[in-house]
This record gives sequence, C-alpha cells and structure tokens, in this order.
Amino acid sequence: MTRAVQAAAGSRRAALAFLQRHGADNVPHLFGDLLSHLVGVEDLVRAWGGDEVLALAALGHASYGTDGFEPHLIELDERRQLRDAIGADAEALVYFYASCDRAWFYPQLTDGTLRAEDLRFVDRFRGSERTPTPDEVRDFLDLTLANETELALTSPLGPLGWSWLADFCRDTRRWASPGVAAGAARLLEGEG
Repeated sequence: MTRAVQAAAGSRRAALAFLQRHGADNVPHLFGDLLSHLVGVEDLVRAWGGDEVLALAALGHASYGTDGFEPHLIELDERRQLRDAIGADAEALVYFYASCDRAWFYPQLTDGTLRAEDLRFVDRFRGSERTPTPDEVRDFLDLTLANETELALTSPLGPLGWSWLADFCRDTRRWASPGVAAGAARLLEGEG
C-alpha cells in the first residue's frame, strides 16, 4: 500500500480534531501555543512539497513529546488514537520522531563520512538500537528541518538567532528531500 493510500486513512480534519480534543491549543510552546506551532510546521512541509503523510505527521509530531519537548498529548499506550486520526504511516513517523535520542542521532547526521547503513538509531522510550531505513532518515530529517525552521521563524530574534540551524541544514541536506532542504535553506539564509 502506498503512502498516499495510507494517508487517505487519516485526514487534516481528523488530525486537527484530535489536537483540539487533547488540548494542543492550551499547551504552552516556545513562542506561543503547541497547536499554532504544529500548524506552522505543517504549513512549511506543504509549502516545500512534502507529501500528505509528512504533512499529517507534522501536525501530530509532538503528540508523544520529543527529546526536546517533554509535554505530550497522549501516552504511548494510546497510540491507536493518533493512528486513527492521521493514518498508520504518519503515526509511525511521529513515533520515530518522538522516540529519537537526538544527542545520539544528530551527530551521525552531520558526519559527512557516514553512509546510510552506518547510521544507528536509539529509541529513547525503549532503549533499543537499530539501523533506520533510508526513508525513515529522510522523513525524520524533513520533519526536523520543518520543526526547527518554524521555531526560528517565530522566535523573537528570527532565523538570525538560530545560526546553528543553518549549519545543521547545510550539514544534513544529503539526507533530506530536495524540496525540504532547499526550502529550509532559503528561509534560514534570509532569501524568503
């Protein structure tokens, strides 16, 4: 079954209903509320040509919390609720994104000498380690770049205050979708 067919199982309307039911609009986030951030990330994914699965994952990406954002909307044993709202593929990406031990994975992504088969992913919820698939790496990085770029754009200092992100984007673009890498680079380097 293709990602497009899987995404049809979820919808933007169902995702937004899920987020409303779980109070995302009342959860404080760095520069506003969580719901506004999630919609902003989704907007970037769509503007950069991301598919429906990635866009739905963008809406749900903080449902289980992340390595950088502890508040969560549901517990891991309630994953079916999110899966029903956004589809199985999008929910799997949300889990992968949320479970990532960033201190372990980010340095690998920025190491220009590593090949896809050299990457190791640590699931911070389970404590397990494995080799991620190339699609998982691409989707993770696409979602990461959209997430961090949205934060840079909404921060009081704007993208200039997030110079580390422009460097991260340059160092990891080989793993990302071309449209996402180019879109993030344009915004982070002040080209619109």
